[in-house]
Formats: sequence, structure tokens, C-alpha cells
Amino acid sequence: MGVFSSIEDLGKLAAEPVVLAIGMFDGVHRGHQSVINLAVLEASSFRGRAVALTFTQHPASFLRPGSEPPLIMNPETKAHELMQSGVSDVILRSFDQGIAGVKSFEFVDFLKIRVPSLKAICVGKNFRFGKDRVGDWSILTNCSQKIDVEVRVAESMLFLDQPVSSSRIRSCLAEGSIEFVNQMLGRNYIVDGTVSRGKAIGRTIGFPTLNIFWNPQACPAFGVYVGIVENVETCEKFPAVANYGVRPTVENNTSNSILEIHVLTQEVPKTWGNGSKLKMELINFIRQEKKFSSLEELKIQIEKDKKKAEQISRFF
Repeated sequence: MGVFSSIEDLGKLAAEPVVLAIGMFDGVHRGHQSVINLAVLEASSFRGRAVALTFTQHPASFLRPGSEPPLIMNPETKAHELMQSGVSDVILRSFDQGIAGVKSFEFVDFLKIRVPSLKAICVGKNFRFGKDRVGDWSILTNCSQKIDVEVRVAESMLFLDQPVSSSRIRSCLAEGSIEFVNQMLGRNYIVDGTVSRGKAIGRTIGFPTLNIFWNPQACPAFGVYVGIVENVETCEKFPAVANYGVRPTVENNTSNSILEIHVLTQEVPKTWGNGSKLKMELINFIRQEKKFSSLEELKIQIEKDKKKAEQISRFF
């Protein structure tokens, strides 16, 4: 089917059994994937479809405005990753009074009325729901039994002896610990966007770059990364080194961050020019961004960064 903006829209179309995986799923990390995998397995037992129910914004933005955490990914990317993880459909709903005001003991009925073919619900151990967020998986289980809806609870996924969580990923992103981020995500962190024409400063010092202006809510630490860049349209891939930040050596603007990508193994293909859609996997962090006293000093450091990136990229 695809992506729906409301639970009711799914209910109108889904005649076969439905298993709902419910959560914020920000980042669609390994912990989230365990919930999704459980839903897919459960749906196969019913010969039905696994559906992810999630939200366009963090619930805290409605419940406690101003205290909400920055999102790891935008709603569209999240829906794509959820589909990639195995669900048949995604309900991408706004978090508003219509769902925040549902009492915990009425929550399952709320879902069943809107999706009559609902057979099971899958959540993580830390799942909270209902008015004032007093509902947990045990309350969900008790309420579900009364209307013949099964509940499955996924075990927490651990990394370095602690549960994988979106908050841990945000912290690691901010620290530049991209290797930890990737292990918790279960895939490499990706920056994507459209190439914009820059000032060609990199070209003048011998390091031409492809520039993507990119300002996510939860952004990685400013600095130099090594990874793999791909042209979305041609599917060509090359190892690359990139600086993400505000370019303090050559810019005064500190509000518009940019990813400057330098392809390592060859000259940039002519088809990769202004307007091309690229995505880059960030695999290793080399150093933090810093301001240099001159372009010559910057050039010397970039040469060092490139050499280190070439050594790392041999293992990709």
C-alpha cells in the first residue's frame, strides 16, 4: 500500500489481518528494527501485513513544547527506512490532542475501532502511551486480551552493555563518534542532498569538492569524515573524504552548515555537477573542524586528511 497520514485511512483499505508496530522510531536503529522484525514475523503467522505506526514530530513537541529532542531523521526518510526494514505500510501521523488525549485503558479500543482487522501490536519495552503517558506494555497486554488482540514486546538491543536508543545515537553524533552511531543504527549514517555550486575555493587549492547544504535537527559533529559517496541517479560509488561544518577559515556565516565532498580515487565525473542528487555514507571520523590562519595552512591539513582517508578507505 504505502504511507498513510492517518490510522483511519489504513483501516478503510486493509481487509487482511494487520499487525501494528508502534513507536517514534527516530533513526530506525537496531532496537527499532527488533520491533519491526517481530511485527513482520507476527504478520506472517496471520498471513497479514505488518504496519508501522509512527509520528511526524516527537511527542514531546506537543506535550512539552521546547523540550523535544532534535530528530535524527526527517519523517520522509524515516518512512523510507521503515519500509526498507520490512513493513508493508507506514502510518505517519501528527502527534496531536486526538491521540495524546486517549486514556491508556482505551488505547487498544481506539486502534481497533479504526483498524477492524487489527490482530496484534508490537512494541519495545520502553513504550509509553495514553493520556499523561501512564500506559506501558503490561497495561497494553491486559487491555488487548479483552478484545482478542495479541501483544508482542521486543527485547532491548544492547551496545557496549547498554540499550541502543535514539538519545545515545544523538549524543554519539554530537561527539563525532560516527563508528558507534553506525553500529547502533545497524547501517552507515547517510547524508543526502543536491549538489550546489560553491565558490570553488577547494578547486583553487587542488581539492575540488561537491557541496551539499545540509542542516538536520540532530547533526553530526563538525569535522572531517571518510566514507562512500554515491550518485543517486547513476548509482556510481566512490570512496570520499568530506568536511562537514561552516568552513570557518573561508566563511563568516556560522548558521548554514555544508558537506564538502572530495572524491578520492578519481576526478569527479562530469555528470556529478550542480543539481546532482548524492548521498554519502559517513564511516569514520578523522578530526574536528577548525579555523586555520591561512589557505596555505588549510591546504596542508587537507593533504594530511586526504592521505589518512585514503588509508582508511582501503578497508571499505
